[in-house]
Parts: sequence; structure tokens; C-alpha cells
Amino acid sequence: MPSNPLLHFITKVINIEDIKVVNYDFITEDEIVVEIQNQSKFSQCPRCGKTTNKTHQNHWYMVRDIPMSDYQVILKVNRRQLKCIECYQVFSEELSFVKTRRTYTKRLAMKVIKEVLETNVESAARRNGMTVSEVETLLKELEADLLKEKSHQIKKLGIDEITQLKGGKNYAAVLVDLETRRPIALLEKRNKVIIAEYLSSLGSEVLNQIEEVSIDLWMPYKSLIQEMLPNAQVVADRFHVMKQINQELDERRKQEKRAAVKIKNRQEREEKLAGLTHSKYPLLKKKESLNDEEKAKIHSLQKVAPELEEMYRNKEAMRDIFESHITSDEALYKFLEWTETAYKFFPKSCRTISRWIDEILAYFDHRTTQGIVEGINQKIKLIKRRAYGLTNFNSFRRRILLNWHFCC
Repeated sequence: MPSNPLLHFITKVINIEDIKVVNYDFITEDEIVVEIQNQSKFSQCPRCGKTTNKTHQNHWYMVRDIPMSDYQVILKVNRRQLKCIECYQVFSEELSFVKTRRTYTKRLAMKVIKEVLETNVESAARRNGMTVSEVETLLKELEADLLKEKSHQIKKLGIDEITQLKGGKNYAAVLVDLETRRPIALLEKRNKVIIAEYLSSLGSEVLNQIEEVSIDLWMPYKSLIQEMLPNAQVVADRFHVMKQINQELDERRKQEKRAAVKIKNRQEREEKLAGLTHSKYPLLKKKESLNDEEKAKIHSLQKVAPELEEMYRNKEAMRDIFESHITSDEALYKFLEWTETAYKFFPKSCRTISRWIDEILAYFDHRTTQGIVEGINQKIKLIKRRAYGLTNFNSFRRRILLNWHFCC
């Protein structure tokens, strides 16, 4: 039996509340078995709530714990079976540091998960003396626990998508709690049926309390929300409106450049091409972000492509509407004025604004946008790259949900 000072030292290193180290044994050069004892003698009966200390049977088993220096640590644990003196129920005592029927401590699980999120499964398994399958099982169990914790406080929801593969194929749907800034679900496809199935799993109580849902300009999202979330206002994301306007502006720039190439007069052709060259990013930038060179480039368009320069001013006028501190009623008049002026340049965007006007105006009530969702999407892409692709969707989803639970 080791001396009391050594036991006291190892107890301090193990540092588990209400646990005393009673013995230890070095079984290999890098592995130690530590026998521990629960200092709490009483436990509560799960049936009647009475406390008892009457031992029915001792159950010893081995639990892997976080490493101690260079040693892998295995705890020899006695999870006693107790018998209630009131209702005679036999039950196993609860141990704060290990879940029922687990062969690893809670803190080792947390350590392994954080290492997986920072590196990969293989590295985390090797570092903690576990097999890859053990680590994967640990991750699956924890994901299952997280998915059971459905949020009951969602007020503002954001729905967007992210591509799983390069080339814009295989869209996965991302659902975000906009107030907590956390993803609550990553669904393998963005189709209406799959999203509806997930929303149904939240229950009517949760769905009825959602007040706003921010979406891009995709009609199936809108119809789904109207069908399933009776009290939610659909908010069309302002940045997607601006994105469409920018696309039309850039398409016009390309048209001007293609037309300039066909000009037969050499001097005129070169002058126009010089004015259009390197104009893409100045045209797409907001006016207050332009440097002197970019301002000069926009100014030069007045001569070589006056309609393109006018489109830029219209684009900025639309952005000014979104930036203005006005009510939705005031915004409606400004949108009507803008579409009358800009329709000849932005017919597609004007038609989109007409179809989505109620949802676009809803932005001015609480200024809800997809900005948080877009930020999360960018972080998801970084996580995916760090994890070398994650071609298996379940592994992809698991890593995303665990990352926000433990690292954010």
C-alpha cells in the first residue's frame, strides 16, 4: 500500500470532487491504474426521492481519465448498487464525473472533442490512447445528446444554405438562432421536405413563438415559413437584394466591354476600353469605401459609359435606402420612386423587389439580416477546409454542431 503523502498527492492531481484515491498501480511504463472511492455515502432513490446508504452490491469497473503527465490514467471505480430503505428499489449511485455505462470520464470526453475539432479523429485518438472507433462513438453519443437539447427560446431564425462540394452542387441547409448566433441544425439538403421535417421536430410550442425568419430570395423558404410558422414574419435579406442589383450592374459592365471591343475606330475603342478596364470592383464597392483612384475610375465612366455610371448611382441610392433610419411606410415610397427611375437599368431587380416588397419592408421593423448566418457559413467553410473536406455528411454536421457548442 503506498504511503499517505503519495495518495494525497495523487488525489490532488486527480482532483475530482468528493473522490478519494485509495490506491494506485503502474501496470505498464506509461499507464497507471488509480483506485478511487466516493466520499459521499448517501444517494437519492430515483423512484421515491429518499436518501439511503444501504449497499446492495459493489460494481467495480475501469474508466479512462485524462492523462497525468506522460501516463495514461485508468480509474478503478466502484459504482455501488444501493437499496432504498423506503420503497426497496435497487439502483446504481450517480457519479458526477462519469456518465452511466461509459468507460471514460466526462472531462476526458471534453478533452478529446476539443482536440478533434482542432485537428482530426486520428490525432486525438492517438494522443489519448484510444482507438479511432472509440473516439467516433464518443462524438456520436455527444451529438445525440446535443440534438435532444432542442432550443425552446428561438425568437429569430435565419435559414440559408452552403455547398458541400465545389461547383455549387449539393446544398446543405443551415438554420441559425440569430439571437444566440449559433447554428441549431445542419440539414443534408435544402429542399422543403427535409427542412419541414426538422421544423416539425421542434414542436408547435417552439414554432409558434418564432417571430421573425430571415431568408434569401428563394420562394420555397417563404412558402414553408408561411405554412409552418403562423406567427413569424418573413424578412427578405437586404444583402441578397443588393447582390442581385450588383449582378445586373456587373452584367451591364461586361456588355459594355464586349461592345467596346467591336468598335472599329481604334482611338475610340482604346479610350473606351481604358475607361472600362479595372472598373468592376469600384462599381461594386460602396461609395464611402472608394479610394481616390477608384473614385477617378467611376468619374471616368461618365464619358466612356454614362449609363453604367448612372447605374452605379442607382445602386448606391438603393443602398442608401437600406442604410436610412426610416420606417417601413417611408421605405415603401422610396422603393416606388427607385423602381420608377431604375427599371430601365435593373428590370430583373425591380421585378424581384415587386414580388418580395412585403418581406423587404419587414427589414425596416427590426433591421434583421442574414449577416450572422453568412458569417457562420464562412466559418463552416474554414472548419471544412481544416478537416480536409469531410466528404461524409454526418461527420461534417457533427463537427459543425460540436464546434459551436464547445468553441464558441
